[in-house]
Amino acid sequence: MRVPTASRTVRIGFKGIRTTTDESVLDWDYTPEMYNYRIQNGVLTGKLGLDAAKGFDAVLHGARHAYPALPSGVKVKGIFHYRRRHQGNYDDRLVIQTSEGALYYTAVFENDTWHEVAGYTLSGDAAAVSYNYGGKDVLLMCSPSSTFAVLDDGTVKTVTSAPRFSSVTVHNERIYGTLNGESNQLWFSDDFNPENWSVSGDEAGYISFSDECGDALAAVSFLGYLYIFREHGIYRLTAYGDQSEFSLKKLFTATGRIYKNTIALCGDRIMFLTDEGVFTFDGYTASPAVRDLPDIAFPTQCSAAYHDGAYWLACSLTGCDLVPIPYTNNVLVRYGIRDGDMSMLAAADILALCSVRSHTAADIVLSVKTGGEYKLASIGEYGTAFDTVFPKIYRTPFSDLSSPTIKTVRDVTLTTRYALKLTVFADDDSREFELPGSSAPQTVFVGMSGRKIGLQLRSESGVCYVTQPVVRLDITAQR
Repeated sequence: MRVPTASRTVRIGFKGIRTTTDESVLDWDYTPEMYNYRIQNGVLTGKLGLDAAKGFDAVLHGARHAYPALPSGVKVKGIFHYRRRHQGNYDDRLVIQTSEGALYYTAVFENDTWHEVAGYTLSGDAAAVSYNYGGKDVLLMCSPSSTFAVLDDGTVKTVTSAPRFSSVTVHNERIYGTLNGESNQLWFSDDFNPENWSVSGDEAGYISFSDECGDALAAVSFLGYLYIFREHGIYRLTAYGDQSEFSLKKLFTATGRIYKNTIALCGDRIMFLTDEGVFTFDGYTASPAVRDLPDIAFPTQCSAAYHDGAYWLACSLTGCDLVPIPYTNNVLVRYGIRDGDMSMLAAADILALCSVRSHTAADIVLSVKTGGEYKLASIGEYGTAFDTVFPKIYRTPFSDLSSPTIKTVRDVTLTTRYALKLTVFADDDSREFELPGSSAPQTVFVGMSGRKIGLQLRSESGVCYVTQPVVRLDITAQR
């Protein structure tokens, strides 16, 4: 007796990544796994990659030049943007901290070489901020294991009277630094003087924290206030003029831990990673932002920056095997702040990143390890890492499409302008189909049956263009 069947057509919608919904009930418009593709205007593209980091021209908008190759044997642990003017001209510097604590700098707005900063070691988890001190543009540098220092051009002056801060920032006329561990304090300098940390009623001072919110991680100047991020909360400091009029208010308590190096000022908000995911903070309240971020391993190794309307988070995802181990962070997540679009780049080990914004410059510079070499990178749009193509993966949910009956995949139709490997899964079976690049739609006849089915689109090309696949099914009628 002939078993009755019904036909069904399913379009894969390319509406984004969903990890908070079990894929057994996830709609095929969404994907539980996508690496190295971007979804743009309803199609898959490869406009996500890594290029060699480049500097800018101070006059010609859009003109770029390559930064010099890193000094031999250098592994970059930290990157800082030193904003500087010299004789009326832009003279910004890119400063790197090596894993050994050495410092080098090179020019952002002209061709240059690397210059080593002599007489100072900046070790551990460091921070830096630009400041105009006595009419000169300097870079203030700190870490819990190094003496606070002032970099003026290529010369360092240490400030032994200052505590060893975990972070430093500028707000109104003072320098603010966080001190964690047993002390757990927020320090502030004398007015206009990063070298005066003498505690008194009219010079420097500090605020101690003795509650349950944990270490003071970082201070961020935002919307006219200073926001102090601690491991489990955010405080707002109103600090105008006389320190006797400073006012501190607690605004947010985090259930889990806040991670210092993921705190990034993103235009009209601050974003940061916690044990409960990424949050956005508008100066008054904090709320979840990247709801479908996969589970992160080793969040203390994560770091983040803001660039081009997106929050970029370097993290370690255990489910991704596209970057060889060992690594610090194997994925760079791009989260579009306005549209909520999320993409994930898995093409290199990412050690550090820094936003560079000044005059004609707008970039994000990353310290990466790829092909066994340490390099500086910028975000690219050609689906390659330093001209080397990496695989791109999009997978549908593997599910029964809300029906326990047998489903036969008759065919799959799509347009791919570049070579593509289509894999069809049916229960415990799978079959691969190689599609050549073409501007015309292509139909692949499959003929596989199972209660649970799924598809994977894998590209080994740099640039990509894949339209939404249409899957035709025969579904056995239930009795």
